[in-house]
Amino acid sequence: MLSASIRSSVLEIKRIASVHMRKERRDVESQSSSKTSFCTRHGLWWTFGIDIPLLLILLALIGLFELGVIPNHKAGFYCNDPALNFPFNGDTVTTEILMSTLLAGPLVFFAITEYIFVYVDYSESRIRRTCINTFYLYRTYIYGLIMNLSIVEVMKGIVGSPRPTFFDLCEPDAGKTCNGTEYVKDFKCTSTKYASWYQMDSYRSFPSGHTSLSVYCGLFLAWYLQRRAFNWSHRSIFMVPMLQLLCISYAAVCSLTRITDHRHHWWDVLVGSIIGLATVLYAVIISSNFSYDHSKIGDLKSQESRQTVRTLLYDERRPATVS
Repeated sequence: MLSASIRSSVLEIKRIASVHMRKERRDVESQSSSKTSFCTRHGLWWTFGIDIPLLLILLALIGLFELGVIPNHKAGFYCNDPALNFPFNGDTVTTEILMSTLLAGPLVFFAITEYIFVYVDYSESRIRRTCINTFYLYRTYIYGLIMNLSIVEVMKGIVGSPRPTFFDLCEPDAGKTCNGTEYVKDFKCTSTKYASWYQMDSYRSFPSGHTSLSVYCGLFLAWYLQRRAFNWSHRSIFMVPMLQLLCISYAAVCSLTRITDHRHHWWDVLVGSIIGLATVLYAVIISSNFSYDHSKIGDLKSQESRQTVRTLLYDERRPATVS
């Protein structure tokens, strides 16, 4: 009888403990759900109330700089300067080609790479996870790209350095009457061959925007491949290095053709390269607030099988953040 009493007491204790554990689990899940809902609302408020308006203001300012609505400084020139007397023959890499590759290329690149390397379990769609990963990677990329463009536009507007094709594009009025190597500070473009935008752009040489943007794009993609897809144990050991070489070659071609086309001086290209490198380092190392969880919290089995790549762009074991 005593043994039966003890057994019933033990069973009762287990039942009570089980009830308490289920209650605590429901409380934790409820708190987690409530916290996630709050973070989502908080993140959306910051995104639509602060981030997007600031981004639109910044893009508007860049557009006003580019269109000349916000005045640009004119640095002046020396009469008969041979370094500014090259004919304008167009661009090997046009602005349209550059911007299309800068915006569309990385998006496709991220999507294909993530689809190949992403981990998914039975409860998740591979395409959905690929889209989420691609979104957060592309957001980081665009953040650095806009910062790069902003720095270049401000420097162009402040310095106002003449291009090597300055005399052909601008045909400054003072250049027709000055003698020798006299320095001309005030001038007005009088060209009838080129539109007003080309005339204004003739004294926006420093630094090279093509160079800074292409270097940023090429190095960002090469860095991403190194941290995400590079592994000597893969079946193809040369695929990733060849793709990295292609990315760096893209940056080199866009940069060096600015000199061979006589669209920039060599120091413009050098400084543009430095800006591109600096913004890449900022985007992938310093701006760690773009981290995103690529795994499900609490799924220990998935965490064990997901020991792939933890990059400086995202950490797969960090909690999900909404911004």
